Amino acid sequence: MKNRVLTSTAMALAMWAMPAHAQTADETQTDTTGEDATTAQPQPRGGLNEIIVTAQRREETLQDAAIPINAASGEELTRSGVADVTQLNKVAPALYVPEAGGANVGYFVRGVGNFANNGYTNPAVAFNLDGVYIGRPSSTVASFLDVNRVEVLKGPQGTLYGRNATGGAVNVIPNIPRLGVTEGSVSAQYGNYDALEFNGVVNVPLGDSAAARFAGAWTDRDGYYSDGTGAAENLALRGQVLFDLSPDIDLRLSADYSTAKGTGPGLDVDGVYTFSPFTPNATVPNWQFVPAPANVSEPFTGLFAPQTLTFIENNATAAPLYSPVTGYAYPFRDDEYWGVNAEFNADLGFADLVIIPAYRQSRLDNLFNGAPFKAGINQDMAEQFSVEGRLSGYAGPLEWLVGAYYFDENVEGVNSYNQFSTVSLQEFDTSTESSAIFARGSFSVTDDFRVVGGIRYTDENRSIDALSVAIAGVCLIQPVAGPPSCPQVPTIPVGLTLEDTISQLDPALFPAGSPLTRPSPYGTFPYGPFGMTGPQALLIVTPTQIDRTASDDQVTWRAALEYDVTPDNLLYASFETGFRAGGFNLTFGQEEYDPEYIDAYTIGAKNSFFDNRLQVNLEAFYWDYTGQQLAALGVDDRGNNSFYTRNVGESSIKGFEVDFQALVTQSTVLRGGVQYLDATFDRFVYEQVDLSDATDPPNFLTPVTGCDYTQNLTPQRTFTIDCSGKQALNAPKWTVNLGLQQTFAMRDYEIIATVDGRYRSNRIIGFNYLPTGNSGDDITLDASISLVPYDKGFTAGVFVRNLTNEAMPSLYQLGAANVASVKYEPPRTFGVRVGFQF
Repeated sequence: MKNRVLTSTAMALAMWAMPAHAQTADETQTDTTGEDATTAQPQPRGGLNEIIVTAQRREETLQDAAIPINAASGEELTRSGVADVTQLNKVAPALYVPEAGGANVGYFVRGVGNFANNGYTNPAVAFNLDGVYIGRPSSTVASFLDVNRVEVLKGPQGTLYGRNATGGAVNVIPNIPRLGVTEGSVSAQYGNYDALEFNGVVNVPLGDSAAARFAGAWTDRDGYYSDGTGAAENLALRGQVLFDLSPDIDLRLSADYSTAKGTGPGLDVDGVYTFSPFTPNATVPNWQFVPAPANVSEPFTGLFAPQTLTFIENNATAAPLYSPVTGYAYPFRDDEYWGVNAEFNADLGFADLVIIPAYRQSRLDNLFNGAPFKAGINQDMAEQFSVEGRLSGYAGPLEWLVGAYYFDENVEGVNSYNQFSTVSLQEFDTSTESSAIFARGSFSVTDDFRVVGGIRYTDENRSIDALSVAIAGVCLIQPVAGPPSCPQVPTIPVGLTLEDTISQLDPALFPAGSPLTRPSPYGTFPYGPFGMTGPQALLIVTPTQIDRTASDDQVTWRAALEYDVTPDNLLYASFETGFRAGGFNLTFGQEEYDPEYIDAYTIGAKNSFFDNRLQVNLEAFYWDYTGQQLAALGVDDRGNNSFYTRNVGESSIKGFEVDFQALVTQSTVLRGGVQYLDATFDRFVYEQVDLSDATDPPNFLTPVTGCDYTQNLTPQRTFTIDCSGKQALNAPKWTVNLGLQQTFAMRDYEIIATVDGRYRSNRIIGFNYLPTGNSGDDITLDASISLVPYDKGFTAGVFVRNLTNEAMPSLYQLGAANVASVKYEPPRTFGVRVGFQF
């Protein structure tokens, strides 16, 4: 009943819509008939403005692109408050990008994705900036600087984008220099949370055949959480130079630099799962959920609020050391990114040539707590080189494209994940070399009917040289009744390396010598004050050396039919395959994982009616997903805590999406969309080691999960966890966007007012499928009023996001001592912006 009421309420918001697309065609492309060498612009229809997209490596209007795609112009993104990828769900209902810890973000399209992308995991959604694939998309600050448009492609992109695009692709395209034009803009914005933002763009000609464009932005705001976390300070700079070398050749050079500082995302504590063996009515078998009081679980309270720390200390105990859970380290970010790339275009007469070389580097230095760790530390250096070349042209009724791609990435990292009683210390050096060749063809059987095909061959080689050191403190004090208890033994200090960690402990805690004074730092060491019968605890230091190489090669392909029923009505059907390469884990017994594969069937229609005053687009889809990779917290085969990727099984993803845009009057645009998604795991099975003692009864220390499980007693005690039949992660059944844009004409200005409404049904936002790990339904409202000159001059605007201050959970995780945490999308924000265009 609640779902029906909320859905009905959302449908009643029919006067609340997303802004209209406002990008016109001003670029050229080869004539689509292919019968001569002349060029023509993609022809937008009258009525509604249309955005030009290049998702298929050619220019075409969004209505002419026979693929599942959402796109938004830079102006629309600004009015919608989209400043990074985490907010793109506002314009692309299929995409979810939850923030994890530190610089880690997860990408999901219709349930296909990963919770985090660290130095040795791969995203399932390809992120591309200015035509360059970014292997480690941990920050997108510079990406949303002076944006021309963003394109979100839904479903596998196995031919034109290749590896790690099983869920789709996000293309962020900046504005490029304009020849013979001097123009620019400056703006300043202030909002709640003391949010400051300054932006500047300038375009200058460099003679008759060259131009430069420079853009910069600086933002700073206080944290959304009462403990100060969630704060951010970001800087982004980009410079470009365009050379028109001849009527047939041009070259564009680009460089960007950005930093991300502050605390990183914060978190709230929802409660603690405490061990309650064989307790009737337990929240999950053998585990009782102790909810945090309202003053702790209230959204945006924060981990470091005094009442939160008191609640954790009184209710949580981190096994196997069973010492007080205190001493969380306060988070920070100090990350730096830069890159250079070029785009060379040449008209060879018989074909067009495009070459895009690029080099990028990122340096991460951050400390975070979520999931609730004492501290997680990432110090990673990643660098990548890539080059892509494409040749395209026409041969009678055939439009063809061939290309080649090369990607070379190296990541060196030193990481530490401290969970009070256990610590994982990691040093790794990974290399990935991926090569691909691809081709695409569109054959016009008639003027209205086309057969489209594409194929790609990918060959990937990768290696890892890593050392993972696990430290575990084990309490030896066992009361007659109740769990072990070592209140006098300190938990393991926060350090980046073994030496950093152990050196912070008092040497008196190691009566037989610490790991740093012994010939080998590995082994079992008496630890803590001595009791009546000896040491109160043991400190166990275990190394895992991983030195491996592996490779994958795969052919992916696409076949499609396109039919122009009329010049304004397009039907299409397609089948496309995709794969995500396998990889390595720094986890004993789970050192490698296999590739995943996806097959996608799509039927769609794009329609314009009443002289393009109404656009209605429909898409029905079915995806078959096998070998599905998912990265999450778990325990390795030695029982040590670890974060690793598993091949968990397969899923079926089906549904439909409808979106519309209507020019109700010359100044009123109504827009909306509905997505229905049925994403279910057909098979979701994985193994987890049983940490109970051999003398414990069966099904004693069971997993903390909402899924079914079976205990295996031989050859070693493990649990087979079965989440088959569950709803896919970050895959709401219903998403509804509705709204209005109204323009008021003045003499020198126009006033643009927008109101946006969005409804999303319940989402599973935690890997463990705990009954507490659901988002619930939510309805949000955004509004803005902008004063825009017809030509140049003063600009101004006011905005409010999440008008009703809806608390929207985005990620639910269990951390140390089974403390359950939740991260939220931003609360209500509002502000004013002023600027000047010249």
